[in-house]
Amino acid sequence: MRLNNYLRINLLILLCLVFGISKSQNSWVYFNSKCSEAEDFFKASVCQDFIGQMKNDGIPIIGQSKWLNAVCISDQFINRAKSYSFVSQITSMGQYAHQNNSIHEDYNYGQSDWQLDMIKLTNYHKQGNTGKDITIALFDGGFWKVDSLPIFDSLWYNNQILATKDFVNNGPMKFNQSTHGMQVLALTGINYPDSMMGAAPKANFILARTENTSSETHLEELNWINALEWADSIGVDIIHSSLGYSLFDTLQGDYTYEDMDGKSTIITIAAQLAVERGIFVTNSAGNSGNKPWYYITAPCDGKDVLCVGAVDSFRQITSFSSRGPSSDGRIKPEVCAMGRRNTIPNSKGVLKTGSGTSFSGPLIAGMVACLKSKHSDKTNRQIFNAVIQSCHMYENPDFEYGYGIPDVLIADSILNIPIAHIKTSKELNVTMSPNPAKNRLQIRSEPGSTYHLTNNLGKIVQKGFLSNWINFINIDDLNNGFYTLKVIKGKTSITKKLIIN
Repeated sequence: MRLNNYLRINLLILLCLVFGISKSQNSWVYFNSKCSEAEDFFKASVCQDFIGQMKNDGIPIIGQSKWLNAVCISDQFINRAKSYSFVSQITSMGQYAHQNNSIHEDYNYGQSDWQLDMIKLTNYHKQGNTGKDITIALFDGGFWKVDSLPIFDSLWYNNQILATKDFVNNGPMKFNQSTHGMQVLALTGINYPDSMMGAAPKANFILARTENTSSETHLEELNWINALEWADSIGVDIIHSSLGYSLFDTLQGDYTYEDMDGKSTIITIAAQLAVERGIFVTNSAGNSGNKPWYYITAPCDGKDVLCVGAVDSFRQITSFSSRGPSSDGRIKPEVCAMGRRNTIPNSKGVLKTGSGTSFSGPLIAGMVACLKSKHSDKTNRQIFNAVIQSCHMYENPDFEYGYGIPDVLIADSILNIPIAHIKTSKELNVTMSPNPAKNRLQIRSEPGSTYHLTNNLGKIVQKGFLSNWINFINIDDLNNGFYTLKVIKGKTSITKKLIIN
């Protein structure tokens, strides 16, 4: 959603008449395998044989995700889908576990100087650090007239916009939807001399429309995940979205604060996997600090998603900036940047001011791009940590500012410190839920792993092959008690404790 877009109830009567139900209208149907075992799991498509069979049986496919190895269908076809042997689990889209030296170039910042200078980007730009050769993907509700407004001419002239796609309409971008994404792009990478400068004016961009601004449904999470898979296939370095998910249209099924634990919502799970695949993910915290929701929204709760709150020009937290912590107690947001009365263009390309964490987030995404461009030898984790360590409240973080306002010059100095190379073995990343479990256990692991489930007497009571990233195993026939789950992939393994009750 656009972060200033909150509750909508005007569709209640219409939805009741059309659907006559009181829960989410769509569900994820997870498949137990892919047709091709030879390809990289995350690049291999969802099995078209499975999809074809469902279509032949009269089940329309709303959307699909190759990372999840799942399709989305209307709830009215759930019972029919349950009969297929290739279906491992069906989950409602509305129900989860819990109901970015020497002077190389002189830029003219115009009215945008302070929002950049607060995090010292103006000085960093002068040293030649402007995001060159870094590709940023922006996910939003539309990019109004980016193809025709003169303020974006330099991006097109320099071939900095590499690709665009509309995932809402599943077609080419028409640039006639929402000024919100256009403003986010301007804050991230515009170069309009004497008027406005973006945080990373030499970065490249891909633009994805994932949000239908006239509604708020779980299908927008599917669009976000499809855009993520597309961005990954192109080879982007950073994904930023000034979007967040918590409350939805009536009957869609809202999240709860407990779902903001970094592992419950499907969009956060996908964002975390993007990080594991080498993409730096930044996301705006949300504008609910002065609303009943109050807290950050998904996917900002992700452990490795850099969540961005908003301060005003006096470096004070804004009332609207969504607060932390994550529901499992982690510091969120991690950082803040200027998000009140920022310089942004209006629908005609005329500069005005606007407020929201939607406008602080792009500044941090651009800052990360500038750091990554200079420090291409550093990992995303090193850059993530350097940004946090550069913040003005690093020693005393809280749940409003997080670690505070970062200083890109300090982060740069931290990254300049030589780090001894330590050879480490790759750790197997495994997540299981719920725990305690009852009838069925979800295991997220690297595809192609195997598992052993051992009881408290040391006896293996169940074992099998985990062919997907998200796997579901039945534990109906196991007695209540304590168990050990061991997941193995090649020469690596990990063991976790499980309670069945």
